[in-house]
Amino acid sequence: MGEKSIIAEDQGEESVKSLWNTPFIFLVLISFITAMSFNMIYVIISKYAMGVTSSLTIAGFVAGVFSIAALIIRPFAGMTVDMVNKKTLCIIANVVIGVSVLGYAIFQNIPMLFFFRIVHGFAFGVSSTVNIALVAKYIPRNRIGEGLGYFGLGQVVAQVISPPMGVYIVDAYGFQLLFIVIALLSFIGAALLTLLRYPKSEKTEPKGKTKVTIHSLFAKEVMVFAAIGGMFSFGNGIVSSFLLLLGQERSIANISLFFSVGALVLFILRLFVGRIVDRKGLTLVVNVSLVVTAVSMFLIGVAPVLSLLLVAAVLKSIGQGAGQISLQTACIKRVDPSRVGVATSTFYIGADIGQGVGPMIGGAISASFGYTALFVVCAALMLISMIFFNLHQRKENTINKKSASIFNNA
Repeated sequence: MGEKSIIAEDQGEESVKSLWNTPFIFLVLISFITAMSFNMIYVIISKYAMGVTSSLTIAGFVAGVFSIAALIIRPFAGMTVDMVNKKTLCIIANVVIGVSVLGYAIFQNIPMLFFFRIVHGFAFGVSSTVNIALVAKYIPRNRIGEGLGYFGLGQVVAQVISPPMGVYIVDAYGFQLLFIVIALLSFIGAALLTLLRYPKSEKTEPKGKTKVTIHSLFAKEVMVFAAIGGMFSFGNGIVSSFLLLLGQERSIANISLFFSVGALVLFILRLFVGRIVDRKGLTLVVNVSLVVTAVSMFLIGVAPVLSLLLVAAVLKSIGQGAGQISLQTACIKRVDPSRVGVATSTFYIGADIGQGVGPMIGGAISASFGYTALFVVCAALMLISMIFFNLHQRKENTINKKSASIFNNA
């Protein structure tokens, strides 16, 4: 008997006919497990750092250095994903995540906490990149949008249930047990991945020496899509950072319902938005998404009551959910299958920058002009982004038509 696996024979990208094949379902489950571990630690790391140090500034740096590390590793992660066995790389990333989280529990001092946060950020940057590249191998090429939409369902569920679960474990049993639980989830994800049969036909060894070039680190053909995707993350970063403060200033009770309603809408949206993306095309979906997101930002900026904020939550989830899935799908489809890794990392670089820069710019604007101005400016930036996106799409269509004309005349 051969190696035990969840499927009996090799399955390459070209042979995938059905979306709901066994490896795809298996990877959705693994994604849910790993997302649970990430979201449980995301909400409590600042509190844990404050227990180690009395400085709020240092605690903030401990929390933020994770994202910086993930951003730095992204280009190299994308290049590596396209060079090596994606399954093996995903296993290694999950193991390193588990080890780094155990490091939080064992070494309770700031220098080591910084070290393991950086290692964790590096591993997460690799993991989130290789996850998409790996699952794309088991999705029919003409159903990428639908497949990515379903793939994200587990992550959405994890975003809803894991933060309160993490807080409960900390309050009832302490940080150390939480870190052990998170590490075990990462190790379980890695163990389950060993059961996945990976296509033996894929060439995982590059010919000759692989040079580190701009082309190997970034997919320039999808940079505009990454930038537009980064704008959605820009808005998300602003909402995450300033909505609670806005609610406090306006005396709006139960404002946390904004996030619960948004998560519910996003979950429902992912059940069908991928099919819309695959059938209606990129330009229409992104344009509608940017307009809807702009309206949601404007409503947040002027909302005096919770009910209007909940309407904004619904619109934000529709706009951001559909927009980011469509752009990520376009990034994968735009490149050769051998460069899915670098295309994915390029898209996430845009998201990382947007998520990181948003709170910085938002803090400066809100400090000088208030929260209404902040969200109105964010809405305006969404509409400006739409103009640039359409100019790019028009240019691309013109180039494609000229190329087709030359080909036909030849």
